[in-house]
Amino acid sequence: MKIMYELIDKISTLFKEYGIKSIVMDDIAKELIISKKTLYKHFENKEDVIYKVAQFEMKNELSELKKLCIRHEHAINELLMISKYIIQRNFSINSSLIFNMTKYYPVIWEEIMHKRKELILNLIKENIQKGIQQNIFRKDIDFNVISIFYSFLLDIKSIKMYNDEFKDGFEKVFNLIFMYHIRGIATQNGI
Repeated sequence: MKIMYELIDKISTLFKEYGIKSIVMDDIAKELIISKKTLYKHFENKEDVIYKVAQFEMKNELSELKKLCIRHEHAINELLMISKYIIQRNFSINSSLIFNMTKYYPVIWEEIMHKRKELILNLIKENIQKGIQQNIFRKDIDFNVISIFYSFLLDIKSIKMYNDEFKDGFEKVFNLIFMYHIRGIATQNGI
C-alpha cells in the first residue's frame, strides 16, 4: 500500500508539472525509475493511472479539510478556513490540467468533481449543524439549501469572470462575500 501511495504521489507531481496529455506510460516508468512491467502491475492503463491520481488528490484535499475542522472549534472560524482552503486550491489547479481532464477524460473528471462537490457540501452542512449547536447559526435555516448556495459562492470561476469589476482585489471581495453569508445565517450571538 505504501508503494502504491508513493507511486501515485510521484505521478501526481508529474501530471502537475508536465500535464496529463503529454505524459505517456513510458515517461511515467522512466521518471519513477521502474520498468513498464512493474508499472502495469499497479495500473491497468493510463486512464487507470489518472483515475487513481484524481482519487488520491481528492483524499488529500479531504484530509486537509478535516484537519482544518479539528483545529477550529468555532463554526465561523472553521467555515472561514474551509472556504479559504477551497478557494486557494481552486486557484492553484493548473488550467491546462483542467482542460486536459475535461477534453480527454471527461468521465473521470465528472465523477471526481461530483464526489468533490458532495464532500464539500457535506462539510458545509456539518459546519452549519455545528454552528446551530454552538448557538451561533440560526435554527430556522434550511441547511441543505444554504450549503448549496454557499458552494456556489466558493466557485472561483464565477468570481474570476468579474475580476475586472472588483477593483479592491480578491481578498476584499472574498471577505465581503463571507460576511454577507455569515450575516444571513448567524444568530445575534454569532454576529
